[in-house]
Amino acid sequence: MKKWLLGIGAFIVIAAMIGAMNDDGKTSTVEETTQAATSESSSQENSTPEPSSQPVEQNATENKEVTMEKFKQIKSGMSYEEVVKIIGFEGTEMSSNELAGIKTVMYSWQNDDGSNMNAMFQNNKLNSKAQFGLK
Repeated sequence: MKKWLLGIGAFIVIAAMIGAMNDDGKTSTVEETTQAATSESSSQENSTPEPSSQPVEQNATENKEVTMEKFKQIKSGMSYEEVVKIIGFEGTEMSSNELAGIKTVMYSWQNDDGSNMNAMFQNNKLNSKAQFGLK
């Protein structure tokens, strides 16, 4: 059991380091554009527009940032959908594996400043989470 937990911990640390170093320009820009478009279209379909004194672009940017406050709201056992609802946008799937009927998926959420959050789900339930540099 200790080896299994140590393995998961090492995986999370490695994924956090990869996420922190993932600033390769073109790829990130394409992913960010895709995620922003998905997030905007989902929010437009599911809600009626509310008057706001802030420009729409600023609201979209604010919603696309993972913060320490959001990170702390995320609890073990939550589904991926519940986590996305808290964070405000979809994560990037880093890896996926199924072994002995247990599907394990690792997602990453990256901020423009390099700070990030990673979450590991087993059978769509949050098993572990990690963050680097969230404010």
